[in-house]
Amino acid sequence: MNLTRQSLLLWWGLTVTVAYLLTEYFGHTLEHGHDAVLWTWAGAMLIPVVMSLLLGSRANALVWVWAGATVLAVVENFWVHAAEAKALMPFSFHTLWFLFGAAGFAYTAAVAEGSARKRLYAGAALLNLVGAGLLLVNHDFLKGYQFILLALIQGVPMLLDVPLRRQHEAQAG
Repeated sequence: MNLTRQSLLLWWGLTVTVAYLLTEYFGHTLEHGHDAVLWTWAGAMLIPVVMSLLLGSRANALVWVWAGATVLAVVENFWVHAAEAKALMPFSFHTLWFLFGAAGFAYTAAVAEGSARKRLYAGAALLNLVGAGLLLVNHDFLKGYQFILLALIQGVPMLLDVPLRRQHEAQAG
């Protein structure tokens, strides 16, 4: 397998999109779907995190920031669930993921090469920030479709970046 940052980006986008869509599905079909959601995320995020490790020295700081932050966020969700910290659950399982996206995409926009890529990630950061703000005001505001929204504003930007990165690298090279 010829592992590149390009293929890693594709896997991040695919796993995030699918995991959010499965989260939405489990939320509508399982009475107590927290375990299924947590294990889905652990398994899905294991793919790009392990790929990041395999990329090794070819990975840049951006890759390591995303991998590390993702591991921390998933561990935090497991901790809140295991501790049955009911007061933290709305924040941990909902608002945190919008804040995570806002911070991660803002950092990505700052370090990405190419103006189209910077705009894509800045827009994603802004949309995630708006989502976080809405949930901070009322944690039920996006109930019923928030994970579809997260798939669109977190997974899809990474998938859209795949051709933008190719285009930027072709112009630069």
